[in-house]
Amino acid sequence: MGAPDDISGVVSSYVQLVRRVLTAPDVAPCIISETFPAHDPSRPCALLFSPHPDDECLTGALALRLAREQGWQVVNVAITLGSDATRRALRKAELARACAVLGFDCMLPAPEGFSNVTAETRAKDAKAWAAMVARCADIIARCKPQAVFLPHEKDAHPAHVGTHVLAADALAAQGAGFECAVFETEYWQPNETPNYMVGVGEEDVATLLSALSCPAGENARNPFDARFPAYLIDNVRRGAERVGCPGASAPAMDFAVLYRYGVWKNGRFMPSALGRAVGADEPLRAICDT
Repeated sequence: MGAPDDISGVVSSYVQLVRRVLTAPDVAPCIISETFPAHDPSRPCALLFSPHPDDECLTGALALRLAREQGWQVVNVAITLGSDATRRALRKAELARACAVLGFDCMLPAPEGFSNVTAETRAKDAKAWAAMVARCADIIARCKPQAVFLPHEKDAHPAHVGTHVLAADALAAQGAGFECAVFETEYWQPNETPNYMVGVGEEDVATLLSALSCPAGENARNPFDARFPAYLIDNVRRGAERVGCPGASAPAMDFAVLYRYGVWKNGRFMPSALGRAVGADEPLRAICDT
């Protein structure tokens, strides 16, 4: 016995959506700084440590909401431009367009980003690692962020894990008196202990997807953009019982991103013990208070 026509139609519609080739927006690129973006000290600042161009789109939903709803300045720190040196100029141009769509400032820690940002480099090349940590620590010290976004420590991809330990080392270099909110992001592997589920409204999803369509080369080999809405939908399913509790009903939201939230205080990350879901239409309020 086959499936009813209406169910078959749902599956067919999904397939058509996933196979669509999205058109990148025609937008003027932002200026990618190799020093520091201009900063208005009256605005809160968030630093987004992104392992690759496109991670600012894949994990940046909360940062986008902070910018749109509360006027935060979001600075995307593009840790690498990818491992293929021949494609870095193109990826930098795509990154500039994506950040322009998002309204994020963007900077590189080195002219072509860092290379070999992995836990192995940290273990085997102390000199190179110390130089990268010093640069990222200087970025934090100069930008004085109220929030820092970084991948969680088990995010599977070597550059994501490497970016986690790099950013954590740079935070530790700030000294015992430094405090800020920290949001651990996820993409390649779910965080084992997420505690914040952030709803994303349709307009914000469209903005993120539009930005994510800019890295055409990456999407050609793996359609991250076309599959992105499904990823956000699945986060609602997973977050209901991971941020909530087993057996909990799913909250009334269609799209979400999951984070592990806490504060950096006394030289270490202290995750919040409370789980919370913030709806797409719910004000963020004091979500980032330390």
